Amino acid sequence: MEPNDLYLCIVPARSAESTTDRVFIPFEGDKGLSIVLSKAFLLAEDDKITDRTITSQIKRGIR
Repeated sequence: MEPNDLYLCIVPARSAESTTDRVFIPFEGDKGLSIVLSKAFLLAEDDKITDRTITSQIKRGIR
């Protein structure tokens, strides 16, 4: 994250139910691309993030 080039750690939820079971994802099977795209989609609307672990990291990077 800018300006200090900090790493933003976002890990997948550990739920028993997979949310992709009902939706076709064209990059399914490409774990690296899946991670990059999911973080990009999440951060595109960073003002809607409510997870305290993620928001605290973002706020730390703003200082």
